[in-house]
Amino acid sequence: MDAPYPGKLRIWEGWTQMAVQELPVPDPAHPLSGPHSPADFAARLYATEALNPNAPRPVPDAGPEPYTLQWYLNIENQRHRRQGKWIPRLLEFSKHAGETLLGLGSGLGTDWLQYARHGAAVVVCSPSADQLALIRRNFELRGLSGRFVHASANALPLEASSIDVVCVSGLLHEVPEPHVVVDEIYRVLKPGGKALAVTPARYDVDCWTRWCFPLQSWFKAKAAPDTGPVVRFSRRELRRLFGRFVEHRIHKRHLHRLEVPHVWRWTPLPILERLMGRALVLKAFKPLNAALSVQLAA
Repeated sequence: MDAPYPGKLRIWEGWTQMAVQELPVPDPAHPLSGPHSPADFAARLYATEALNPNAPRPVPDAGPEPYTLQWYLNIENQRHRRQGKWIPRLLEFSKHAGETLLGLGSGLGTDWLQYARHGAAVVVCSPSADQLALIRRNFELRGLSGRFVHASANALPLEASSIDVVCVSGLLHEVPEPHVVVDEIYRVLKPGGKALAVTPARYDVDCWTRWCFPLQSWFKAKAAPDTGPVVRFSRRELRRLFGRFVEHRIHKRHLHRLEVPHVWRWTPLPILERLMGRALVLKAFKPLNAALSVQLAA
């Protein structure tokens, strides 16, 4: 079982004040590139990583300073204990001690550092130097080590068959050619290695609501303009994308009862999640006979 999280957040074990003083603090005037002010950007980054994108922006001077240890700890508490309780179990934080794990995707590395906590050697690749710096800071504020590589997921600077586990989150629906990323994941994984992927689900609660209550949108307030189409996957599409892998297992999770129409709220939440959750979680393995294929090709 995963190690229990403390009910009250506290300074991470192994953390020292001297270590924090030596870290390069992100420049408040030049955070990650974007059209927002530094405070707005940090608030949106917090809400997205905490899996609560619709949360109201905190009032000025409320809460910890962005990019500090307590700020990261608050995000972790929201992500793993309140908004996404399914994450520690399905992403298997405690099952990969002694293995090399590659993290791909966006965010602050909140999930990936859990593997490091449990004894995995973590490698993080990101095409954004600013994002990578924030992920590295998250690790170092906890006294955790990792390897941080500035590179695109389409061309990983890693040797073939050098990784035991790949955890990809918040990426496959953003890249124009997700099959190229999956090919790279296949290449760097050892035969028998595991791929863990989290993607938005096509048939989520919004999709079911549109099908079953087509007139409901007429009575809703006009929504904010879309920032662009979001690519979503069905179970079949995700299996097809990882077609070279074997033993596919796909779980659907992440749903809050208040998001469900009133007529369905009597249904147990675990059943609702499996029917109309917002996220698909895939587990698949690189075939063991891939090593034989490489030897024959050589």
